[in-house]
Amino acid sequence: MTLVNWERLPGETVEEFVAAMLLLRHPHGNRITPSRGDRGVDIRVANPDGFDIYQVKRFCRPLTSRQVADVQESWQRFVDETLPVLPVRSWTLVTPWNPTHERLEWLERLTAGSGLRIGWMDRDHLDGMAAGHPALIAYYFGDGGERIQHLMTQALQGGRGMPDPACVPVENLLAAAIERYEGLAAALTDVDPFYRYEFEVREGRVAELPWDADMHRDDLTAFVRYLQLNERHYLVMRLVARAVESFQLRPITGSFSLQVPVDSAEQQAVEEFLHYGAPFGDIDGTIIHTSGPPGLPSESGPGRLSFMVAADAASDRPDLEVRLIAADGAVLHTLDLVGVRASRGVDGPGIWLAGHDPSGLLHLQFLVNAGDHDTFRLQVDLDDLTGKTPADVLPAMRLLTDFVPETTVLLAVRGGPPYAPRWQPEESALALHARKQVRILEALQVIQAHSYQRIVIPEPSRTSNEELTQLVHLARLLQGPQIEATWKYADFPIPADAGPPPTDGEFPVAVMHELHVQLGGRQIPVGMYRCVTYLAARIADPAEVAAAQVGDSIRLLPGSTNRAIITAVSAAEAIAALTAQGGTPPNG
Repeated sequence: MTLVNWERLPGETVEEFVAAMLLLRHPHGNRITPSRGDRGVDIRVANPDGFDIYQVKRFCRPLTSRQVADVQESWQRFVDETLPVLPVRSWTLVTPWNPTHERLEWLERLTAGSGLRIGWMDRDHLDGMAAGHPALIAYYFGDGGERIQHLMTQALQGGRGMPDPACVPVENLLAAAIERYEGLAAALTDVDPFYRYEFEVREGRVAELPWDADMHRDDLTAFVRYLQLNERHYLVMRLVARAVESFQLRPITGSFSLQVPVDSAEQQAVEEFLHYGAPFGDIDGTIIHTSGPPGLPSESGPGRLSFMVAADAASDRPDLEVRLIAADGAVLHTLDLVGVRASRGVDGPGIWLAGHDPSGLLHLQFLVNAGDHDTFRLQVDLDDLTGKTPADVLPAMRLLTDFVPETTVLLAVRGGPPYAPRWQPEESALALHARKQVRILEALQVIQAHSYQRIVIPEPSRTSNEELTQLVHLARLLQGPQIEATWKYADFPIPADAGPPPTDGEFPVAVMHELHVQLGGRQIPVGMYRCVTYLAARIADPAEVAAAQVGDSIRLLPGSTNRAIITAVSAAEAIAALTAQGGTPPNG
């Protein structure tokens, strides 16, 4: 077992190495270096029932009076500044020194009454942890960095020894490539303490890929590189951070210059990147220098540069929501903001924050904390609604119906205080368009309540205006209120189970048809019947009835009233209602 000679190491190295071990044990922990006071390091690890706080000190020998004061100062600052705002379950002092009984009792007295679990992670514990991280020891104190460079050189030159695709079966070629790169990935992962290496051989050409093809992942992907192996295959090399703080412990840095026309959209995009950290895409520039884990391109020169912001699921930022506020201060609508991404300005305090509502209809960007340039942007993605459930989209669409200059938009902690200033929407046709869409979405939702088939938003190109109008009318009918109408005549088939209607006088009569909805090329039954009840009908030609047989149609005319009532009912309900009135209940 390799032991760390703690006493011979610089204090900063001790703290960084210990912090690295703790962060690799807790990949979603965060490292916080106090901006004042002692030079200790805080490690914060979030748990469902509270945070674990590790206070790392470089002390390798019995504590001096100055070091005792340092610990006391750190504890008091924690009590005053952290405990009131952060739910904490434990606090642990970490030192590469084994405390005496007297020092353990001193720590117990210092932290008494806090209600927290208090611990002291000592030298023996750290030696045991270090034994499980030989790659970390080699990186900090040995030749780990040089070995990583050597392995990476093999990986990036691996395609040169590949068999000629024209001379061997493609299965053999892929098997050889996959075996080689799997071995290199395992070796690199073993020796790099901060990043995991993944290699994948794919068929195709790198030049034909979308520029952000592999960036939409939920893991901690730090870097993706592509290498064309031959005419038919290329290599994808991906560096994935082992912990959130890998980016700080072993950062990826670069020096670039950008060239943009004056007063152009590109200049605005770059300025928002500088002020807020907002992403930009495909802008002319020059790569001057890059540094970081092996595998990053060392070439410099001109190119097209893009800056992206990944989703930060591990952030300790609270859940957020967007509220639409009326002029009188009432909250009209509230939407959760999900898929949140955030970034900070390169040369200022500005913050860029973006996300979308759960349905993906509304995409929002907030540029805040930089003064006069602060702004809010809304993008409505109507083209991506096809196939979604109406109930999922309705909350965002209803918000748009009230998205007018008389309201304000507020980004806030979910159920809590404001997170940014309010913004006033600009005049647009969004609200009018959204009202039309809401009628259709609400109609679809009503129909879903009467069908066992999944009702989704149809593709606009396959749905006519006539179908949408019928959809809204059907939903209105299904919602229950009867619809009154007038009529001039009706051709009525004689049903087999009712016989011909009376030839003298007038009578009520009902015609029922099973209800369907035509939606996206499908005919969907809704389990109800359209019942048209003619309150007073009479035979137009009694002689026609005398000769009529089952299945023939006879013409009916209005009797004492030409009123008709249209309802959506089950067949049993319609027959029972007419029988109670003494009417003839034929079906049509």
